[in-house]
Amino acid sequence: MTSPAPSSPAAPPSSAGRLAAIGVVAGFMSGLFGVGGGVLVVPALVALCKQDQRRAVATSLMAIGPLAISGLVGYAIHRQVDVYLAVPLVIGTVAGAWVGSTLLRTVSLPALRWLFAAATLAAAFRLVLDPGVPAGEVDHGFWTLALLVPIGLAVGVLSGLTGIGGGAVMVPIMQLGFAVPAALAKGTSLLVVLPTSLVSGVRNVRARLGSVRDAAWIGLSGMVAAFAASNVSVRLPQVVADLLFGLFLIFVALRTIWPDLRAWWARRSGPEPPPAQP
Repeated sequence: MTSPAPSSPAAPPSSAGRLAAIGVVAGFMSGLFGVGGGVLVVPALVALCKQDQRRAVATSLMAIGPLAISGLVGYAIHRQVDVYLAVPLVIGTVAGAWVGSTLLRTVSLPALRWLFAAATLAAAFRLVLDPGVPAGEVDHGFWTLALLVPIGLAVGVLSGLTGIGGGAVMVPIMQLGFAVPAALAKGTSLLVVLPTSLVSGVRNVRARLGSVRDAAWIGLSGMVAAFAASNVSVRLPQVVADLLFGLFLIFVALRTIWPDLRAWWARRSGPEPPPAQP
């Protein structure tokens, strides 16, 4: 008889209260900033629930779906979703998420932490250094929409590897590169995040990565917060929102790689080896 394929080591069940709290805060962030919520869920699962980075990423990708749906409804009510921009991004991100979720089973955990940190820091610097980006007329021309496909592909790979739904990257890209108004970029981002989360989540479930139970607690607990925050976001001064979110992303990025930085400092400042005997 053949033995079953090896899977990730089982982790002790996480506290439902902690998972619900993570879900509420992640839902608020998702609706307010048009992100999936992975920028909070991944480091929170690592720090509060003692999950390793790979399990946290897989769980996050499953939890993002309900949060994205609730926030998307809030933006759609205010007509802040651009389907024309979303379609090519979805094509790219779904393909990229398929690739990223496959690589997730083989990429080393330190590499995942640093990749996640690099992505969040890139978004943070954009928000802090250039908040309140002025918007122009949105271009729906063929070449503009075609360019969004490879952009979506790169975002999808990043999403599958890091657990970020992609909004932290897509929103500044749409604002800076395509003159999309902030609220419209956030609503469109959530529409793109939804199928990306679905594809990555299904692949991770089949590969026995992540926890469906934990994802359900997080996703369902945060739905009301995501909807409420999306309704606030369409009225919030963009300069304030960009600055606050940028500072938060810096904290999240540093918190994610803090164990690596601490280990590096310990090695650097360790005791000097004894002198060699003559």
